[in-house]
Amino acid sequence: MTTKLHSLFSFMTRYNWRTINNINFNNGLYIIFENGEKYNKTDRIVRVGTHNSDGRLKARLKNHFINENKDGSILRKNIGKAILSRSHDIYLGIWSKNSSNKSKMENVPGYDSDYQKLIETLVSKYMRENMSFSCFSVSTEVERLRLEEGIIATLNKNKDFYASVDWLGNYSPEEKIRQSGMWLKQGLNKEPLSETEIKQIEMYCSATEIPLFK
Repeated sequence: MTTKLHSLFSFMTRYNWRTINNINFNNGLYIIFENGEKYNKTDRIVRVGTHNSDGRLKARLKNHFINENKDGSILRKNIGKAILSRSHDIYLGIWSKNSSNKSKMENVPGYDSDYQKLIETLVSKYMRENMSFSCFSVSTEVERLRLEEGIIATLNKNKDFYASVDWLGNYSPEEKIRQSGMWLKQGLNKEPLSETEIKQIEMYCSATEIPLFK
């Protein structure tokens, strides 16, 4: 199943941070790939994600790639953690905190708003230069969430699915990220996809791509 998922997703229309608005649907799942990461001969999946509220697929992707606020994107937060951990930066502890309450953060020893912005810039630069993604349309929240966790669990269960030695995530302080080879911690041990769900995903991907060739 892991090979089938990679073959399916990696050859779909590929988007990046500049082309988010080109996605012609508003509900679905996104599959992120990262430069240098391979599974067999295809690009390796490093993140699977979706959204809860209807109509927020593109907004979710913009939270990851465009809006420089790690408190609105756990992906940004985790990439920032890995960048800081790689350089043994003591600011890691502060970056890991929820800093959405700015007035409260001003009282945290060592907090530096300018340095926070610099890290956000480094995260954006890394993501924009190294990550791309494909998407497929799924209309209902319940099914989106189930397929998201099913894909994640299917990948995580496969012993041949792992990161390269140069993957940034290897520096993550989060053990689940290092072990899974994906920028996530949720859904890793959920129920893998069934054959029926794989076929459903194939149908969704086919239906998503068809309008591009009309």
